[in-house]
Amino acid sequence: MTGRQQRTDDQWSDPTGISLRGLYVISVLAMGIGISVVFAVNFATPTDFVLKQFAELSQKRGIDYFFEVGKRLGGVFFLIALIGSPTLLVMRQLLLPISRCLDMVKKGRVPTPDTAEKARRRLINLPFIFIAMNIGLWLVIPALVFLVAHVADLMNLRTSAVFAARASMVGLITSSVAFFRVEAFSRRELIPFFFPKGRVADLKGAARISISRRIRMFFRMATVVPMTILLVTLITLQWELDALNMPVEEYGLRVIIFTIVLFGILFASTGVLNRLVSRSIVDPLNRMLEALKKVRDGDYQTRVRVVGNDEIGILGDAGNQMIRGLADRQKIRTAFGKYVTPEIRDEILSGRIPLEGERCEATVMFADLRGFTPFVENNPPEAVMSGLRTYFTAMHRAIRLRRGLVLQFVGDEIEAVFGIPIHFEGHSDAAVRAAIDMRKALKELNAEREASGKPTFAHGIGIHSGPVLAGNSGSEEQSAYALIGSTVNVASRIEGLTREIGCDILISQETVERLKGSFWLHKETARFVKGYSQPIIVYRLQEEEQPEGDSDERETGDV
Repeated sequence: MTGRQQRTDDQWSDPTGISLRGLYVISVLAMGIGISVVFAVNFATPTDFVLKQFAELSQKRGIDYFFEVGKRLGGVFFLIALIGSPTLLVMRQLLLPISRCLDMVKKGRVPTPDTAEKARRRLINLPFIFIAMNIGLWLVIPALVFLVAHVADLMNLRTSAVFAARASMVGLITSSVAFFRVEAFSRRELIPFFFPKGRVADLKGAARISISRRIRMFFRMATVVPMTILLVTLITLQWELDALNMPVEEYGLRVIIFTIVLFGILFASTGVLNRLVSRSIVDPLNRMLEALKKVRDGDYQTRVRVVGNDEIGILGDAGNQMIRGLADRQKIRTAFGKYVTPEIRDEILSGRIPLEGERCEATVMFADLRGFTPFVENNPPEAVMSGLRTYFTAMHRAIRLRRGLVLQFVGDEIEAVFGIPIHFEGHSDAAVRAAIDMRKALKELNAEREASGKPTFAHGIGIHSGPVLAGNSGSEEQSAYALIGSTVNVASRIEGLTREIGCDILISQETVERLKGSFWLHKETARFVKGYSQPIIVYRLQEEEQPEGDSDERETGDV
Protein backbone atom coordinates (compact mmCIF):
# COMPACT_ATOMS: atom_id res chain seq x y z
CA MET A 1 0.00 0.00 0.00
CA THR A 2 1.48 3.34 -0.99
CA GLY A 3 1.67 6.41 1.19
CA ARG A 4 -0.92 8.07 -1.05
CA GLN A 5 -3.38 5.23 -0.60
CA GLN A 6 -2.88 5.21 3.13
CA ARG A 7 -3.57 8.86 3.76
CA THR A 8 -6.27 9.96 1.35
CA ASP A 9 -8.70 10.09 4.30
CA ASP A 10 -6.43 12.05 6.65
CA GLN A 11 -8.12 14.80 8.63
CA TRP A 12 -6.03 17.97 8.66
CA SER A 13 -5.71 19.67 12.02
CA ASP A 14 -5.67 23.40 12.68
CA PRO A 15 -2.51 24.88 11.05
CA THR A 16 -2.59 28.02 13.20
CA GLY A 17 0.86 28.78 14.56
CA ILE A 18 2.70 26.66 12.01
CA SER A 19 5.35 28.67 10.17
CA LEU A 20 8.36 27.94 7.98
CA ARG A 21 10.31 31.02 9.07
CA GLY A 22 12.42 28.96 11.45
CA LEU A 23 13.90 27.02 8.53
CA TYR A 24 15.01 30.23 6.83
CA VAL A 25 16.58 31.41 10.08
CA ILE A 26 18.47 28.12 10.43
CA SER A 27 19.73 28.42 6.85
CA VAL A 28 21.08 31.97 7.28
CA LEU A 29 22.54 31.31 10.72
CA ALA A 30 24.32 28.18 9.51
CA MET A 31 25.97 30.09 6.70
CA GLY A 32 26.76 33.14 8.87
CA ILE A 33 28.26 31.14 11.73
CA GLY A 34 30.27 29.04 9.30
CA ILE A 35 31.80 32.07 7.59
CA SER A 36 32.57 33.67 10.96
CA VAL A 37 34.29 30.48 12.15
CA VAL A 38 36.37 30.31 8.95
CA PHE A 39 37.34 33.96 9.42
CA ALA A 40 38.35 33.37 13.05
CA VAL A 41 40.32 30.18 12.34
CA ASN A 42 42.17 31.60 9.37
CA PHE A 43 43.12 34.82 11.11
CA ALA A 44 44.28 32.93 14.18
CA THR A 45 46.77 30.99 12.01
CA PRO A 46 50.28 32.53 11.98
CA THR A 47 50.70 32.33 8.20
CA ASP A 48 52.60 34.89 6.18
CA PHE A 49 49.35 36.39 4.84
CA VAL A 50 47.85 36.79 8.29
CA LEU A 51 51.02 38.23 9.77
CA LYS A 52 51.08 40.86 7.01
CA GLN A 53 47.48 41.80 7.80
CA PHE A 54 48.31 42.25 11.49
CA ALA A 55 51.42 44.22 10.54
CA GLU A 56 49.31 46.61 8.43
CA LEU A 57 46.81 47.00 11.26
CA SER A 58 49.56 47.70 13.79
CA GLN A 59 50.68 50.67 11.69
CA LYS A 60 47.26 52.29 11.94
CA ARG A 61 46.56 54.72 14.73
CA GLY A 62 43.42 56.16 16.28
CA ILE A 63 40.37 56.32 14.07
CA ASP A 64 42.23 54.75 11.15
CA TYR A 65 42.74 51.55 13.17
CA PHE A 66 39.06 51.18 14.00
CA PHE A 67 38.14 52.08 10.42
CA GLU A 68 40.42 49.33 9.09
CA VAL A 69 39.04 46.76 11.56
CA GLY A 70 35.48 47.78 10.68
CA LYS A 71 36.25 47.46 6.98
CA ARG A 72 37.45 43.89 7.42
CA LEU A 73 34.46 42.95 9.59
CA GLY A 74 32.18 44.62 7.09
CA GLY A 75 33.72 42.45 4.42
CA VAL A 76 32.80 39.39 6.45
CA PHE A 77 29.20 40.53 6.86
CA PHE A 78 29.02 41.42 3.19
CA LEU A 79 30.23 37.94 2.32
CA ILE A 80 27.59 36.45 4.63
CA ALA A 81 24.86 38.51 2.98
CA LEU A 82 26.21 37.74 -0.50
CA ILE A 83 26.17 33.99 0.12
CA GLY A 84 23.07 34.01 2.33
CA SER A 85 20.80 35.59 -0.27
CA PRO A 86 21.00 32.76 -2.81
CA THR A 87 20.76 30.33 0.11
CA LEU A 88 17.41 31.83 1.04
CA LEU A 89 16.23 31.58 -2.56
CA VAL A 90 17.24 27.93 -2.74
CA MET A 91 15.51 27.26 0.59
CA ARG A 92 12.35 28.90 -0.70
CA GLN A 93 12.31 26.54 -3.67
CA LEU A 94 12.92 23.57 -1.41
CA LEU A 95 10.00 24.53 0.80
CA LEU A 96 7.59 25.24 -2.03
CA PRO A 97 5.65 21.91 -1.88
CA ILE A 98 5.33 22.25 1.89
CA SER A 99 4.23 25.89 1.82
CA ARG A 100 1.65 25.19 -0.91
CA CYS A 101 0.06 22.43 1.13
CA LEU A 102 0.05 24.58 4.27
CA ASP A 103 -1.53 27.52 2.41
CA MET A 104 -4.32 25.28 1.11
CA VAL A 105 -5.12 24.03 4.61
CA LYS A 106 -5.00 27.55 6.07
CA LYS A 107 -7.50 28.67 3.43
CA GLY A 108 -9.84 25.86 4.36
CA ARG A 109 -9.16 23.77 1.28
CA VAL A 110 -8.35 20.08 1.42
CA PRO A 111 -5.05 19.29 -0.35
CA THR A 112 -5.20 16.65 -3.04
CA PRO A 113 -3.54 13.33 -2.21
CA ASP A 114 -0.76 14.12 -4.68
CA THR A 115 -0.10 17.56 -3.15
CA ALA A 116 -0.11 16.16 0.36
CA GLU A 117 2.22 13.31 -0.53
CA LYS A 118 4.71 15.65 -2.25
CA ALA A 119 4.70 17.92 0.81
CA ARG A 120 5.25 14.99 3.17
CA ARG A 121 8.04 13.55 1.05
CA ARG A 122 9.78 16.93 0.76
CA LEU A 123 9.45 17.46 4.52
CA ILE A 124 11.17 14.16 5.33
CA ASN A 125 13.83 14.65 2.65
CA LEU A 126 14.44 18.32 3.54
CA PRO A 127 17.36 17.79 5.99
CA PHE A 128 19.14 15.55 3.46
CA ILE A 129 18.63 18.00 0.59
CA PHE A 130 19.67 20.87 2.85
CA ILE A 131 22.94 19.24 3.96
CA ALA A 132 23.79 18.31 0.36
CA MET A 133 23.16 21.91 -0.73
CA ASN A 134 25.26 23.30 2.11
CA ILE A 135 28.17 20.96 1.50
CA GLY A 136 28.11 21.88 -2.19
CA LEU A 137 28.20 25.58 -1.34
CA TRP A 138 31.05 25.06 1.13
CA LEU A 139 33.05 23.23 -1.50
CA VAL A 140 32.50 25.73 -4.29
CA ILE A 141 32.29 29.18 -2.67
CA PRO A 142 35.52 29.06 -0.57
CA ALA A 143 37.43 27.80 -3.57
CA LEU A 144 36.15 30.73 -5.67
CA VAL A 145 36.72 33.34 -2.93
CA PHE A 146 40.30 32.32 -2.18
CA LEU A 147 41.06 31.83 -5.87
CA VAL A 148 40.01 35.44 -6.42
CA ALA A 149 42.23 36.45 -3.48
CA HIS A 150 45.16 34.68 -5.13
CA VAL A 151 44.49 36.24 -8.53
CA ALA A 152 44.30 39.65 -6.82
CA ASP A 153 47.75 38.90 -5.39
CA LEU A 154 46.46 39.05 -1.81
CA MET A 155 47.92 35.64 -0.91
CA ASN A 156 49.99 32.95 -2.51
CA LEU A 157 48.45 29.86 -4.10
CA ARG A 158 49.47 27.56 -1.25
CA THR A 159 47.83 29.75 1.41
CA SER A 160 44.64 30.22 -0.64
CA ALA A 161 44.39 26.46 -1.20
CA VAL A 162 44.86 25.74 2.51
CA PHE A 163 42.33 28.40 3.51
CA ALA A 164 39.81 27.02 1.02
CA ALA A 165 40.32 23.46 2.25
CA ARG A 166 39.90 24.46 5.88
CA ALA A 167 36.78 26.45 5.03
CA SER A 168 35.29 23.37 3.36
CA MET A 169 36.04 21.24 6.41
CA VAL A 170 34.46 23.85 8.70
CA GLY A 171 31.52 23.75 6.32
CA LEU A 172 31.16 20.01 6.90
CA ILE A 173 30.67 20.63 10.61
CA THR A 174 28.27 23.54 10.21
CA SER A 175 26.31 21.60 7.57
CA SER A 176 25.98 18.67 9.97
CA VAL A 177 24.77 20.98 12.72
CA ALA A 178 22.32 22.57 10.27
CA PHE A 179 21.08 19.10 9.25
CA PHE A 180 20.11 18.19 12.79
CA ARG A 181 18.71 21.68 13.45
CA VAL A 182 16.44 21.42 10.40
CA GLU A 183 15.44 17.89 11.41
CA ALA A 184 14.70 18.97 15.00
CA PHE A 185 12.60 21.93 13.81
CA SER A 186 10.66 19.70 11.40
CA ARG A 187 10.01 17.09 14.08
CA ARG A 188 8.85 19.70 16.56
CA GLU A 189 6.77 21.99 14.31
CA LEU A 190 5.86 20.27 11.04
CA ILE A 191 5.89 16.46 11.15
CA PRO A 192 3.16 16.20 13.85
CA PHE A 193 0.92 18.26 11.54
CA PHE A 194 1.68 16.40 8.32
CA PHE A 195 1.81 12.95 9.99
CA PRO A 196 -0.84 13.09 12.74
CA LYS A 197 -1.15 9.29 12.77
CA GLY A 198 2.57 8.60 12.53
CA ARG A 199 3.57 5.91 10.02
CA VAL A 200 6.37 8.12 8.67
CA ALA A 201 8.30 5.02 7.64
CA ASP A 202 5.45 4.01 5.30
CA LEU A 203 6.06 7.02 3.06
CA LYS A 204 7.58 5.94 -0.24
CA GLY A 205 10.57 7.79 -1.68
CA ALA A 206 11.70 9.27 1.63
CA ALA A 207 15.34 9.27 2.66
CA ARG A 208 16.27 7.57 5.91
CA ILE A 209 19.22 7.69 8.26
CA SER A 210 19.61 4.92 10.80
CA ILE A 211 20.62 5.37 14.42
CA SER A 212 24.02 3.78 13.77
CA ARG A 213 24.69 6.21 10.93
CA ARG A 214 23.81 9.16 13.14
CA ILE A 215 26.36 8.01 15.67
CA ARG A 216 29.04 7.43 13.01
CA MET A 217 28.28 10.80 11.46
CA PHE A 218 28.77 12.53 14.80
CA PHE A 219 32.01 10.63 15.44
CA ARG A 220 33.46 11.68 12.11
CA MET A 221 32.40 15.30 12.40
CA ALA A 222 33.63 15.54 15.99
CA THR A 223 36.97 13.80 15.58
CA VAL A 224 38.13 13.31 12.00
CA VAL A 225 37.37 16.82 10.73
CA PRO A 226 38.98 18.74 13.65
CA MET A 227 42.08 16.53 13.50
CA THR A 228 42.29 17.07 9.75
CA ILE A 229 42.07 20.85 10.18
CA LEU A 230 44.81 20.79 12.80
CA LEU A 231 47.03 18.52 10.71
CA VAL A 232 46.67 20.66 7.56
CA THR A 233 47.39 23.79 9.56
CA LEU A 234 50.56 22.37 11.15
CA ILE A 235 51.83 21.17 7.75
CA THR A 236 51.15 24.64 6.31
CA LEU A 237 53.02 26.30 9.15
CA GLN A 238 55.96 23.95 8.58
CA TRP A 239 56.03 24.92 4.89
CA GLU A 240 56.07 28.63 5.71
CA LEU A 241 58.49 28.37 8.61
CA ASP A 242 61.49 29.52 6.56
CA ALA A 243 59.61 32.53 5.14
CA LEU A 244 58.53 33.82 8.53
CA ASN A 245 60.81 36.39 10.11
CA MET A 246 59.98 36.32 13.83
CA PRO A 247 61.46 35.02 17.07
CA VAL A 248 60.79 31.43 17.99
CA GLU A 249 59.01 32.46 21.20
CA GLU A 250 56.55 34.69 19.33
CA TYR A 251 55.96 32.02 16.70
CA GLY A 252 55.29 29.38 19.37
CA LEU A 253 52.92 31.76 21.17
CA ARG A 254 50.96 32.34 17.96
CA VAL A 255 50.71 28.59 17.36
CA ILE A 256 49.38 28.17 20.90
CA ILE A 257 46.87 30.96 20.34
CA PHE A 258 45.71 29.28 17.11
CA THR A 259 45.35 25.95 18.91
CA ILE A 260 43.29 27.54 21.69
CA VAL A 261 41.03 29.30 19.17
CA LEU A 262 40.60 26.11 17.16
CA PHE A 263 39.92 24.10 20.33
CA GLY A 264 37.32 26.59 21.56
CA ILE A 265 35.49 26.70 18.24
CA LEU A 266 35.52 22.95 17.73
CA PHE A 267 34.63 22.28 21.36
CA ALA A 268 31.56 24.50 21.04
CA SER A 269 30.52 23.15 17.63
CA THR A 270 30.95 19.50 18.52
CA GLY A 271 29.12 20.13 21.81
CA VAL A 272 26.16 21.52 19.86
CA LEU A 273 26.39 18.62 17.41
CA ASN A 274 26.55 16.11 20.26
CA ARG A 275 23.46 17.59 21.88
CA LEU A 276 21.50 17.60 18.62
CA VAL A 277 22.43 14.01 17.79
CA SER A 278 21.63 12.76 21.28
CA ARG A 279 18.32 14.64 21.36
CA SER A 280 17.34 13.21 17.98
CA ILE A 281 17.63 9.76 19.59
CA VAL A 282 16.70 10.36 23.24
CA ASP A 283 13.68 12.68 22.82
CA PRO A 284 11.59 10.19 20.78
CA LEU A 285 12.51 7.45 23.26
CA ASN A 286 11.45 9.63 26.20
CA ARG A 287 8.12 10.40 24.52
CA MET A 288 7.64 6.69 23.97
CA LEU A 289 8.38 5.93 27.63
CA GLU A 290 5.91 8.63 28.73
CA ALA A 291 3.22 7.11 26.52
CA LEU A 292 3.91 3.63 27.87
CA LYS A 293 3.64 4.91 31.45
CA LYS A 294 0.19 6.30 30.64
CA VAL A 295 -0.79 2.99 29.07
CA ARG A 296 0.45 1.18 32.18
CA ASP A 297 -1.86 3.42 34.22
CA GLY A 298 -4.82 2.44 32.03
CA ASP A 299 -4.89 5.32 29.51
CA TYR A 300 -5.38 3.49 26.23
CA GLN A 301 -6.21 6.69 24.34
CA THR A 302 -2.64 7.98 24.46
CA ARG A 303 -0.39 7.56 21.43
CA VAL A 304 3.34 7.75 20.80
CA ARG A 305 4.14 10.81 18.69
CA VAL A 306 6.06 9.39 15.74
CA VAL A 307 8.29 12.01 14.08
CA GLY A 308 10.87 9.94 12.18
CA ASN A 309 11.24 7.02 9.82
CA ASP A 310 14.27 5.47 11.52
CA GLU A 311 14.26 2.51 13.89
CA ILE A 312 12.73 4.61 16.68
CA GLY A 313 9.94 5.79 14.38
CA ILE A 314 9.21 2.21 13.34
CA LEU A 315 9.25 1.21 17.02
CA GLY A 316 6.85 4.07 17.80
CA ASP A 317 4.42 2.87 15.10
CA ALA A 318 4.64 -0.64 16.54
CA GLY A 319 3.99 0.81 20.00
CA ASN A 320 0.88 2.63 18.75
CA GLN A 321 -0.34 -0.55 17.12
CA MET A 322 0.22 -2.36 20.39
CA ILE A 323 -1.68 0.34 22.32
CA ARG A 324 -4.58 0.12 19.87
CA GLY A 325 -4.56 -3.64 20.33
CA LEU A 326 -4.64 -3.23 24.10
CA ALA A 327 -7.50 -0.74 23.77
CA ASP A 328 -9.43 -3.18 21.60
CA ARG A 329 -8.67 -5.95 24.05
CA GLN A 330 -9.93 -3.81 26.90
CA LYS A 331 -13.13 -3.07 24.97
CA ILE A 332 -13.60 -6.77 24.30
CA ARG A 333 -12.80 -7.51 27.92
CA THR A 334 -15.37 -4.96 29.10
CA ALA A 335 -18.00 -6.16 26.63
CA PHE A 336 -17.20 -9.79 27.41
CA GLY A 337 -17.70 -9.06 31.09
CA LYS A 338 -21.28 -8.05 30.35
CA TYR A 339 -22.07 -11.51 29.00
CA VAL A 340 -20.14 -13.54 31.56
CA THR A 341 -18.97 -12.73 35.04
CA PRO A 342 -15.58 -11.02 35.43
CA GLU A 343 -14.09 -14.11 37.08
CA ILE A 344 -15.04 -16.35 34.19
CA ARG A 345 -13.91 -13.71 31.73
CA ASP A 346 -10.49 -13.43 33.34
CA GLU A 347 -10.10 -17.20 33.57
CA ILE A 348 -11.01 -17.64 29.89
CA LEU A 349 -8.80 -14.79 28.64
CA SER A 350 -5.87 -16.01 30.72
CA GLY A 351 -6.26 -19.53 29.38
CA ARG A 352 -6.55 -21.07 32.87
CA ILE A 353 -9.83 -22.82 32.01
CA PRO A 354 -8.91 -26.15 30.36
CA LEU A 355 -10.64 -26.68 27.03
CA GLU A 356 -11.17 -30.35 27.87
CA GLY A 357 -12.87 -29.38 31.16
CA GLU A 358 -12.07 -29.98 34.82
CA ARG A 359 -13.85 -31.91 37.57
CA CYS A 360 -14.46 -30.07 40.81
CA GLU A 361 -16.88 -29.65 43.70
CA ALA A 362 -19.41 -26.82 43.39
CA THR A 363 -22.86 -25.69 44.40
CA VAL A 364 -25.31 -25.08 41.57
CA MET A 365 -28.38 -22.84 41.74
CA PHE A 366 -31.34 -22.50 39.39
CA ALA A 367 -33.91 -19.73 39.76
CA ASP A 368 -37.03 -19.54 37.61
CA LEU A 369 -39.89 -17.03 37.44
CA ARG A 370 -43.35 -18.46 37.96
CA GLY A 371 -46.32 -17.52 35.81
CA PHE A 372 -44.03 -15.89 33.30
CA THR A 373 -45.94 -17.13 30.23
CA PRO A 374 -49.21 -15.36 31.20
CA PHE A 375 -47.15 -12.29 32.08
CA VAL A 376 -45.69 -12.26 28.55
CA GLU A 377 -49.10 -12.79 26.95
CA ASN A 378 -50.80 -10.02 28.92
CA ASN A 379 -48.14 -7.29 28.63
CA PRO A 380 -46.45 -5.46 25.74
CA PRO A 381 -42.93 -6.65 24.79
CA GLU A 382 -41.34 -3.47 26.12
CA ALA A 383 -42.87 -4.00 29.57
CA VAL A 384 -41.87 -7.67 29.53
CA MET A 385 -38.25 -6.93 28.67
CA SER A 386 -38.06 -4.06 31.16
CA GLY A 387 -39.51 -6.16 33.96
CA LEU A 388 -37.29 -9.12 33.14
CA ARG A 389 -34.19 -6.92 33.04
CA THR A 390 -35.05 -5.37 36.40
CA TYR A 391 -35.60 -8.81 37.97
CA PHE A 392 -32.38 -10.24 36.51
CA THR A 393 -30.40 -7.21 37.70
CA ALA A 394 -31.62 -7.58 41.29
CA MET A 395 -30.99 -11.32 41.35
CA HIS A 396 -27.59 -10.99 39.72
CA ARG A 397 -26.47 -8.48 42.36
CA ALA A 398 -27.58 -10.81 45.15
CA ILE A 399 -25.67 -13.73 43.62
CA ARG A 400 -22.54 -11.67 42.97
CA LEU A 401 -22.61 -10.37 46.56
CA ARG A 402 -22.02 -13.97 47.73
CA ARG A 403 -19.27 -14.66 45.18
CA GLY A 404 -21.61 -16.57 42.93
CA LEU A 405 -21.22 -16.59 39.16
CA VAL A 406 -24.20 -16.33 36.84
CA LEU A 407 -23.49 -18.71 33.97
CA GLN A 408 -26.45 -17.82 31.80
CA PHE A 409 -29.88 -16.25 31.57
CA VAL A 410 -32.21 -18.52 29.62
CA GLY A 411 -35.68 -17.09 29.08
CA ASP A 412 -36.85 -16.36 32.61
CA GLU A 413 -34.37 -18.74 34.24
CA ILE A 414 -31.01 -18.07 35.93
CA GLU A 415 -28.24 -20.64 36.20
CA ALA A 416 -25.53 -19.81 38.74
CA VAL A 417 -22.67 -21.62 40.42
CA PHE A 418 -20.65 -21.12 43.59
CA GLY A 419 -17.09 -22.36 44.04
CA ILE A 420 -15.85 -22.36 40.42
CA PRO A 421 -13.93 -21.38 38.40
CA ILE A 422 -12.44 -19.58 41.42
CA HIS A 423 -12.60 -22.13 44.21
CA PHE A 424 -13.37 -21.00 47.76
CA GLU A 425 -14.39 -22.76 50.96
CA GLY A 426 -18.01 -22.54 52.09
CA HIS A 427 -19.57 -22.30 48.64
CA SER A 428 -22.67 -24.19 49.89
CA ASP A 429 -23.23 -21.57 52.62
CA ALA A 430 -22.66 -18.82 50.07
CA ALA A 431 -25.35 -20.27 47.77
CA VAL A 432 -27.92 -20.50 50.60
CA ARG A 433 -27.18 -16.95 51.77
CA ALA A 434 -27.48 -15.76 48.17
CA ALA A 435 -30.92 -17.38 47.99
CA ILE A 436 -31.96 -15.51 51.16
CA ASP A 437 -30.71 -12.25 49.62
CA MET A 438 -32.64 -13.02 46.42
CA ARG A 439 -35.80 -13.57 48.48
CA LYS A 440 -35.33 -10.15 50.12
CA ALA A 441 -34.51 -8.48 46.80
CA LEU A 442 -37.66 -9.91 45.24
CA LYS A 443 -39.79 -8.55 48.08
CA GLU A 444 -38.33 -5.08 47.57
CA LEU A 445 -38.80 -5.33 43.81
CA ASN A 446 -42.43 -6.44 44.22
CA ALA A 447 -43.12 -3.57 46.61
CA GLU A 448 -41.94 -1.12 43.95
CA ARG A 449 -43.94 -2.85 41.20
CA GLU A 450 -47.08 -2.96 43.33
CA ALA A 451 -46.75 0.74 44.12
CA SER A 452 -46.52 1.40 40.37
CA GLY A 453 -49.55 -0.74 39.58
CA LYS A 454 -47.51 -3.47 37.93
CA PRO A 455 -47.97 -7.20 38.49
CA THR A 456 -45.65 -8.75 41.05
CA PHE A 457 -43.20 -11.62 40.48
CA ALA A 458 -42.72 -14.98 42.18
CA HIS A 459 -39.87 -17.40 41.68
CA GLY A 460 -38.52 -20.75 42.74
CA ILE A 461 -34.89 -21.48 43.64
CA GLY A 462 -33.24 -24.89 43.69
CA ILE A 463 -29.77 -25.51 45.20
CA HIS A 464 -27.65 -28.67 45.00
CA SER A 465 -23.96 -29.43 45.69
CA GLY A 466 -21.74 -32.07 44.18
CA PRO A 467 -19.14 -32.84 41.53
CA VAL A 468 -19.41 -31.11 38.13
CA LEU A 469 -17.45 -31.03 34.91
CA ALA A 470 -16.69 -27.38 34.11
CA GLY A 471 -15.05 -25.98 30.99
CA ASN A 472 -15.46 -24.43 27.58
CA SER A 473 -18.34 -26.01 25.71
CA GLY A 474 -19.94 -25.32 22.36
CA SER A 475 -18.57 -25.48 18.83
CA GLU A 476 -15.09 -24.74 17.51
CA GLU A 477 -16.35 -21.40 16.17
CA GLN A 478 -18.25 -20.33 19.30
CA SER A 479 -17.68 -21.62 22.82
CA ALA A 480 -19.26 -20.95 26.19
CA TYR A 481 -18.33 -21.74 29.77
CA ALA A 482 -20.71 -24.45 30.98
CA LEU A 483 -21.28 -27.06 33.70
CA ILE A 484 -22.05 -30.68 32.89
CA GLY A 485 -23.09 -33.54 35.18
CA SER A 486 -25.85 -34.92 37.36
CA THR A 487 -25.35 -32.15 39.93
CA VAL A 488 -26.58 -29.62 37.40
CA ASN A 489 -29.58 -31.76 36.46
CA VAL A 490 -30.55 -32.37 40.10
CA ALA A 491 -30.35 -28.63 40.87
CA SER A 492 -32.69 -27.95 37.94
CA ARG A 493 -35.12 -30.69 39.11
CA ILE A 494 -35.08 -29.27 42.67
CA GLU A 495 -36.02 -25.87 41.32
CA GLY A 496 -38.96 -27.57 39.59
CA LEU A 497 -40.04 -29.11 42.91
CA THR A 498 -40.63 -25.63 44.38
CA ARG A 499 -43.88 -25.47 42.33
CA GLU A 500 -45.00 -28.88 43.54
CA ILE A 501 -44.23 -28.21 47.20
CA GLY A 502 -45.35 -24.58 47.07
CA CYS A 503 -42.27 -22.80 48.40
CA ASP A 504 -39.65 -20.47 46.97
CA ILE A 505 -36.34 -22.07 48.06
CA LEU A 506 -35.42 -25.77 48.22
CA ILE A 507 -31.99 -27.14 49.17
CA SER A 508 -30.76 -30.68 48.59
CA GLN A 509 -29.61 -32.90 51.43
CA GLU A 510 -26.08 -32.94 49.88
CA THR A 511 -25.92 -29.17 50.23
CA VAL A 512 -27.31 -29.22 53.77
CA GLU A 513 -24.64 -31.73 54.83
CA ARG A 514 -21.93 -29.30 53.65
CA LEU A 515 -23.33 -26.25 55.46
CA LYS A 516 -21.17 -24.76 58.18
CA GLY A 517 -23.50 -21.89 59.04
CA SER A 518 -26.89 -21.96 60.82
CA PHE A 519 -30.20 -21.78 58.94
CA TRP A 520 -33.88 -22.54 59.56
CA LEU A 521 -34.65 -25.58 57.43
CA HIS A 522 -37.69 -27.82 57.06
CA LYS A 523 -37.17 -31.36 55.80
CA GLU A 524 -39.57 -32.42 53.08
CA THR A 525 -40.73 -35.91 52.22
CA ALA A 526 -38.40 -37.73 49.83
CA ARG A 527 -39.61 -37.34 46.27
CA PHE A 528 -38.95 -38.82 42.89
CA VAL A 529 -37.91 -36.52 40.06
CA LYS A 530 -37.79 -37.07 36.34
CA GLY A 531 -34.74 -38.99 35.17
CA TYR A 532 -33.80 -40.48 38.56
CA SER A 533 -34.73 -43.89 39.95
CA GLN A 534 -33.99 -42.97 43.57
CA PRO A 535 -35.92 -40.36 45.53
CA ILE A 536 -34.15 -37.19 46.60
CA ILE A 537 -34.40 -35.44 49.95
CA VAL A 538 -34.77 -31.68 50.00
CA TYR A 539 -35.14 -29.02 52.67
CA ARG A 540 -37.29 -25.95 52.53
CA LEU A 541 -35.49 -22.75 53.57
CA GLN A 542 -37.84 -21.10 56.05
CA GLU A 543 -38.39 -17.43 56.69
CA GLU A 544 -36.40 -15.81 59.52
CA GLU A 545 -39.35 -15.88 61.99
CA GLN A 546 -40.60 -19.43 62.58
CA PRO A 547 -43.83 -20.72 64.17
CA GLU A 548 -43.49 -22.55 67.47
CA GLY A 549 -44.00 -26.25 67.92
CA ASP A 550 -43.31 -27.45 64.35
CA SER A 551 -41.62 -30.83 64.89
CA ASP A 552 -40.55 -31.12 61.26
CA GLU A 553 -38.25 -28.07 61.51
CA ARG A 554 -34.52 -28.39 61.79
CA GLU A 555 -33.05 -25.42 63.65
CA THR A 556 -29.42 -24.93 62.69
CA GLY A 557 -29.19 -21.42 64.08
CA ASP A 558 -30.07 -17.87 63.09
CA VAL A 559 -29.80 -16.72 59.51
